[in-house]
Amino acid sequence: MIPKNPKAEDVLKALGEPTAHGGNPPFWDEAMAALQEGTPAFLAPETLAARREQNGLPAARDPLLREMAATVAADPPLLALAWYLHWRVFVIPGRGVSWGAPPLTGRLGSRAGMFYELLALEFAPRLAARHREWGYPASVTAQTVKQVAAYESNHLRGRGEPGIYENQFPWFATYLAMPHVRLGRLEFQLCSYEGGVSVWRRAADGQVLALAEDGARVMDDGLLAGAADTGFWTATRREDEQTVEGFPVDPAGRILRQRVVLRRPEWTPVFSKGTTVLNLHIPAGGGMTWESVCDSFRQAQPFFTRHHPDRPFAALVVGTWFMDPRLADILPASANPLRMQRACYLFPIPPAPGGLWFVFLRDTVACDSATLPRDTSLRRALADFLASGKRWHGGGMFVLPEDLASPREGCYTGRFAALRAAGLPGGD
Repeated sequence: MIPKNPKAEDVLKALGEPTAHGGNPPFWDEAMAALQEGTPAFLAPETLAARREQNGLPAARDPLLREMAATVAADPPLLALAWYLHWRVFVIPGRGVSWGAPPLTGRLGSRAGMFYELLALEFAPRLAARHREWGYPASVTAQTVKQVAAYESNHLRGRGEPGIYENQFPWFATYLAMPHVRLGRLEFQLCSYEGGVSVWRRAADGQVLALAEDGARVMDDGLLAGAADTGFWTATRREDEQTVEGFPVDPAGRILRQRVVLRRPEWTPVFSKGTTVLNLHIPAGGGMTWESVCDSFRQAQPFFTRHHPDRPFAALVVGTWFMDPRLADILPASANPLRMQRACYLFPIPPAPGGLWFVFLRDTVACDSATLPRDTSLRRALADFLASGKRWHGGGMFVLPEDLASPREGCYTGRFAALRAAGLPGGD
């Protein structure tokens, strides 16, 4: 039994997580006020098997789920936290998930991942209800719910047993708060562009050019500087009614130190910070061939045009570890991530070495690179890169809607080469 309206401080302290996640989590009091007497329905043992099946997990998980449900129900601090996380992710998903979920390894040891897998069983029914509201076909819901198994596969690879990482569980809220679906191998999220570049199109021939953001700190190699870096130069961007001045981004993923001037209305805006875009997500798992990428790209525009005609998107975008332009230095040209790079317009993002968590399933910043697993060619190449003392950045990319139906390697780099050969507009 949970005491009436327990304090977050007391609960976290009892769980051995007193300050690790910022003290009192947002909406804690509201969540506790909504808690009814008795065991919450999502812990009911008689429904676990059916809900596990809805989420696409194997029957072998049933004993582990029943054991964890009983553990949570008998542990008041753990039950309070379980209710709070359930409330945040599945009841009020639109309010965001800025407060991280604690690891709980002190309380549960190696079973901590199963605590989050138990909570994740709520995903399938909540997702189905939301998709019905949006009028999505059941086939899309069935594809999207695979994210539970995808998250579990990360835990299996990283920790050798079933479960879901605490840092991945809160992201289930994004599928309920906004249009976010899986179409084939890839996922797409309709959202507002958070920035990185502004993109312009020349009316006469459809030529496209991305400009660095005003104030971008750029190193000599065209990548963005980190907070502690020195020796950078600062890009600027200025707009008025007649012109736009800035520094262009080569679609191979680097900012050029050559100012350009785009004249209106010859050049018109395509998208910038705040514009509606499709954000790309890549679920864990194999089978990400070039053909599967193209198939997912082709499905995206018809789906969102049909179901959200009032929110046309200006581009498909993503920021991820494998859009770093230096990936071409460590992988063979035939590698699927490089084929995908060559079909996109790349642009640099600030250094994000933590993005390699998705490759190694551990914090690559805090650990010694010599201890990183090297069981695949990709892991060996990236571990060697880090061991050399270099820092991984990751990168961003975009693809315009008209290019999604027929993705083509060299689409943007080829156009840019022609633009550069003719002379960048108003270039210094």
